[in-house]
Amino acid sequence: MTTTATVDQVADKTFDYIIVGGGTAGLVLANRLSEDPGTSVLVLEAGAEHLNDPTILLPASYARNFGNPEYDWAFTTVPQKHSDGTVFPWNRGKGLGGSSALNFYVWNRPPAVDIDAWETLGNHGWNWKNFVKYSNKSETWVPPPDDEAAKEKLTWDAAYHGTDGPLGIGFHNGRPGWDVTLEETLNTLGIQTVHEPLGGKPVGTFMIPSSVDPRTNQRSYSVAYLPKTPRANLTILTSALVSRVLLASPGGLAKASGVEFLYADKTEVVHAGREVILSAGAIKSPQILELSGIGHPSILAKAGVDTKVALPGVGKNVQEHLYSGISWELKEPEKFSTLDPLHDPAIAAEQLELYKQGKGLFTVGLVNLTFLPFTAISPRAESIIHEFVEQLVSGKYDADPALKEQYEVQLEIEKKGADLEMISFPGFLSYPNAPEPGKKYISLCPATNHTYSRGTIHITSADPKVQPEIDPHYFEEEIDILKFIEHVRFVRRVAASTPINKYIGKEINPGEAIQSDAEIAAWIKKYTGTTYHTAGSCSMLPRAKGGVVDEALRVYGTSNLRVVDLSIVPIHISSHTQATVYAIAEQAADIIKGRFVA
Repeated sequence: MTTTATVDQVADKTFDYIIVGGGTAGLVLANRLSEDPGTSVLVLEAGAEHLNDPTILLPASYARNFGNPEYDWAFTTVPQKHSDGTVFPWNRGKGLGGSSALNFYVWNRPPAVDIDAWETLGNHGWNWKNFVKYSNKSETWVPPPDDEAAKEKLTWDAAYHGTDGPLGIGFHNGRPGWDVTLEETLNTLGIQTVHEPLGGKPVGTFMIPSSVDPRTNQRSYSVAYLPKTPRANLTILTSALVSRVLLASPGGLAKASGVEFLYADKTEVVHAGREVILSAGAIKSPQILELSGIGHPSILAKAGVDTKVALPGVGKNVQEHLYSGISWELKEPEKFSTLDPLHDPAIAAEQLELYKQGKGLFTVGLVNLTFLPFTAISPRAESIIHEFVEQLVSGKYDADPALKEQYEVQLEIEKKGADLEMISFPGFLSYPNAPEPGKKYISLCPATNHTYSRGTIHITSADPKVQPEIDPHYFEEEIDILKFIEHVRFVRRVAASTPINKYIGKEINPGEAIQSDAEIAAWIKKYTGTTYHTAGSCSMLPRAKGGVVDEALRVYGTSNLRVVDLSIVPIHISSHTQATVYAIAEQAADIIKGRFVA
């Protein structure tokens, strides 16, 4: 296994490629770029290595390391003006693996129209055909036994899965026990079952794979990209907080000559022979660009940073997914396997022993997902969309033609794809009312994936240790809250429908007293949460339209600085994002190596 370096092996040395961030995208690039033994690659990761860490590898550990500064950046938003001043936590992975070491394991892909929209917005070669090729490259598909697949309605198409990638991908070996019944309920409501949700047409309900390897029952995450045999040309330094990219401007494009970083509170420098690549994620990558003098001059000046490249799009166009949990007590709880009993330390200890045999609650994960267009879930959808379109054509957004274009594209993809999601979670996942010990719960979570509100992420200080100001502008556009209210009503309707309703007991959150639009909206604004899928802060768009990187992921105004992570996504996708980040990084590696053919 690859080992990490000491600071003496890095400081004041020169490497062909410096990758900032050893997370999901960064370790993909580290592997692919170091495949050439004549190319030297350095990864700088701010967190610890955490290799072979049981708190990461153990499945069914949803949010276990949230709030722990060894594993989590624990970002927070500013108070949200349109959410009654609520401050929202934005947990993100810290350490090798990044958020792939912290996420909820879901492995899915967006509708093909979502990916093709990136090309529509001016990025040649960023389309569904290439996306599938590069996504498949990341995985080794592990199918379930035939009898289990038939019984549990686990379906797939081998054409949309890889056979020799670093990640072991398959279905959870343990399931809560209601997924088939839930799927049948959705069928009775006219919602179709999707045979292969990763095939570009995920509109409907289905069982979803995960990044828990069925062969080992352990999390499969980006450290799987670390070469099994150490490569002399790949160096990884952890606990190295990058403070800025060093830029020289010899009379033209700015050139990244190296990176400045903090190690044990001492400032160090490392030099770049070819390129610097930011893969620090959608929160840290724009922060590092601004700390380096790339961004809007007025924002940089307020933070005491000299402008090297005026690029106003940095930290703008921020888009995020939202969800709220609706939880019910389960009737006939003995029939179901939920994670609720794991809150009892004695039961958790017993289940850990079962886990060693490949059994028990630690093998259970969320399985059923449903993706639908707004028009499929609410009779009010058409009028709500019409009102927004009227605002669009009336000139409300004419002052920002790039945003108006995005909205027009977004409206079109929502006609063909699916912007609303229902997540079935095996246990209690909702607020504000607490669960009762000894009881079991089902949570159905409405989630919105194509929000219209656009946020910002900007520095307020030249100190790299000060987190950037995160303002997602939640619900600034009224259509976002109106859609969310209707989605809550739809999820409740599902729970009240046959045959799942025979197992649904008392609603705990938001509670049966919350019924009116105003009551539902107030609950959402206080208790909604991010699904940790921030995108858009370094958008891949034309520079004149607020872009930060071009279709080769090169930062405008520079000759050898790129961004490769979810921040480059110009218009958000209706999907959980880890599979997409792997695909982006795989395609980026070929672009950087000059092997990409659009």
